[in-house]
Amino acid sequence: MSKTETPEELARKAAHQAYVAAIRLLARRDHSTAELTRKLQQREHGKEAIEEALDDLVSANYLNDERYAELYAEQRMNHGYGPLSIRSKLAERGVDSHLVQRALRLLPVDWSEQAESVIAKRFSPDEIVDTGQQSTSRIARSLQRRGFSSSDSLKGLNRLRKELASASSG
Repeated sequence: MSKTETPEELARKAAHQAYVAAIRLLARRDHSTAELTRKLQQREHGKEAIEEALDDLVSANYLNDERYAELYAEQRMNHGYGPLSIRSKLAERGVDSHLVQRALRLLPVDWSEQAESVIAKRFSPDEIVDTGQQSTSRIARSLQRRGFSSSDSLKGLNRLRKELASASSG
């Protein structure tokens, strides 16, 4: 004799299935709450089941947008991206703007020095010391695509040009 499940049992079972699916996703990589919600919705889990699963994940500290923002920002910084790119990518992932701002403030970085480092890796010394408009614009556009502000880009470029000029004259 098979008994029929009560609505509460069905809801609990659905929440457990959403939780298991979320754990599988989190095992691959960290996610923001918004990303995880979207992926669970795509897998056709119900709204209530997703909310309950997310509450359980937050309670267990498996899901933490603050930690996610900090780790993601650090990772992107380490790969040569600037603050504008990091801010944009975290916003795309549904992280609250105050958490994004906090994550950026916590990064131990001088963005103009970071821009200088990116220039040094991506361009030859001849390209860097070429003060012509075309060369300067090409370097600036490259940094802009990586999320650096114009001022940080120019500070980094000018500092690197001075270093290269003093190294070649000395």
